[in-house]
Amino acid sequence: MFDDFPEPARSQLVSAFEEGRTRPEWCFVDGRARLAFWAPFPGAEPVITWQFEPGPDPEVASRLLRRGLATLKLTKIIHDIALPPGLTPVVDRAVEHEALLGAGFALEVERLMLEWRAGSDLPEEPGRLRYRPARDLGEAEVLDVLIRISEGSLDHDTRVELATSGAEHEARWMFDDLMSRKAKPGWFVIGYAGDSPVGLVAPDDHSIAYIGVVPEHRGHGYVDDLLAHGTRTLAEAGVERVVAATDVANTPTAAAFLRAGYAEVGRLHRYYWRA
Repeated sequence: MFDDFPEPARSQLVSAFEEGRTRPEWCFVDGRARLAFWAPFPGAEPVITWQFEPGPDPEVASRLLRRGLATLKLTKIIHDIALPPGLTPVVDRAVEHEALLGAGFALEVERLMLEWRAGSDLPEEPGRLRYRPARDLGEAEVLDVLIRISEGSLDHDTRVELATSGAEHEARWMFDDLMSRKAKPGWFVIGYAGDSPVGLVAPDDHSIAYIGVVPEHRGHGYVDDLLAHGTRTLAEAGVERVVAATDVANTPTAAAFLRAGYAEVGRLHRYYWRA
């Protein structure tokens, strides 16, 4: 089935298959429309339409999406369209947009795509926190921090998951995702003020995958400390381009990235399908 996809998609699918993140039976083709689903870590259910080439006909692409969702008996799925600032999928990716709506997807969230590049000023670490690698801690301790960070979160996905699946389920999924990332063992850390956990930052091989502060420590600028630590970790490892994303509505986190020297490079338009 991977052979039905042109390069570079075919090679990406083969690589993802070898990592346990996609399967041939998660791929579908209808004429010039192609679709592949993707899971964030081995053993997880597919959560996103990773490779979606709608072709010229939105009705054919909608039919392909519906077939894929029904065949895999999925209950929810995400599709992202990334565009430069000022563009909109309604106009600039019209066929894809119409195909998604025709298959029952809804455009719910707009996210800032952010980037820090080598040569830019590095954010300073104030030295207020000491850091411990998450892999050196007990699983229960890391899960507890993730559960506490989710309380009062402004992130759309987190709020939806809390409402539908609960904080413990969301924390477990996030834990498994972050532990599966391509990162050195000491990169994913929890920051402490004294003996009190303040929050965490989880860089992977090229991005700030997750960052958050527990409720009792919010309002003191600790997100800046955590982000500075995560960015410097990647920069010192030789990463020349660090990417991140956050909901447009999550203005405190967006402001922290801009203070840290990140620039907005685009908008990610996120569509959701739920059974």
